[in-house]
Amino acid sequence: MKAALLKAPGHLVVTEVPDPECPVKGLLVKVEACSICTTDVKMFMHGQRDLVCPRILGHEMAGVVVETRADNASFKRGDRVQIAPGLSCGKCPACQQGVTNQCEVVGIFGFTHHGGFAQYLAVPPESVASGGVNLIPGGLTFEEATFAEPLACCLNGQERVHLSSKDAVLILGAGPIGCLHTLLARAKGARQILLAEKCPERLMIATTARPGRLINTSKENLERVVKEETEGRGVDVVMLACPESALEYSVLKLLAPRGRVCFFSGLPLEKGQVHFDANLLHYREIALTGAYGCTADQNRMALELMASGQVNVNWLITKRISLEEIHTGIDYAARHCGMKVVITEF
Repeated sequence: MKAALLKAPGHLVVTEVPDPECPVKGLLVKVEACSICTTDVKMFMHGQRDLVCPRILGHEMAGVVVETRADNASFKRGDRVQIAPGLSCGKCPACQQGVTNQCEVVGIFGFTHHGGFAQYLAVPPESVASGGVNLIPGGLTFEEATFAEPLACCLNGQERVHLSSKDAVLILGAGPIGCLHTLLARAKGARQILLAEKCPERLMIATTARPGRLINTSKENLERVVKEETEGRGVDVVMLACPESALEYSVLKLLAPRGRVCFFSGLPLEKGQVHFDANLLHYREIALTGAYGCTADQNRMALELMASGQVNVNWLITKRISLEEIHTGIDYAARHCGMKVVITEF
């Protein structure tokens, strides 16, 4: 089959590789769509802590079951499915608590196992057993189904800060993730949604997410606008949808008392040390939390949110490419030219 194989950081080739076999108690899926994530860009350029090369990248994927050896009759040939990227053991303390994204021996499609930048995907039994394979609801396209994983990550992040209808939320970064956070916060009924970005192209597209206020940080003072919009109180939640925002802004000063911050995106190792005023954290009872990845259950919830019409993602697809054009897609994603790139031809 044809696949985009990362032999080492910086060395990605579209080549022929052996067709995968259907695993015992697993599935074989024909990939119909796979989105390019900024993490794919990072792995191509620099590598990643969980990446094992050579590797077929791609973890935002959807396709059709072409063969099944699963124990149960949950899946049959022809089923349209979305596959959550995590491969959890189901036995460790984290898995027993339902926090499968923190599994002690977690595997990940596109990181430790071959992913969706290929014509076919072998889905191992642990994915099927843990509920990682989800039937795509009627009415959702394969392209839209690839958004289940990033939307599930947003669900995880917003659950970590307990975002509710009572909250005013500031989302820093209006890329695909920031826009998904905006759509999800609106679906949750957040009372006020502020979305901040400095890239002109993304500001223009992000209007479709319909935040309460879109802040152009290249022209407006973020702290001043937040104070104006919240009558001096500050926001209840800050979602760091862009990793660099943790370094660019005095995030804690944007928060109301008992405000919460979600570090949604990881920083490069050399920039990982973030400094803040511990007294401000103490006296205003501010809470900081991280969010990494998502669970199989959150992938299923994301599909339901999209299928119900509560979260419309189709407009976020600004480029469709073939697998042969993978380098063009990675370059497009790296330059923040638009929003999401989806591979639709294999």
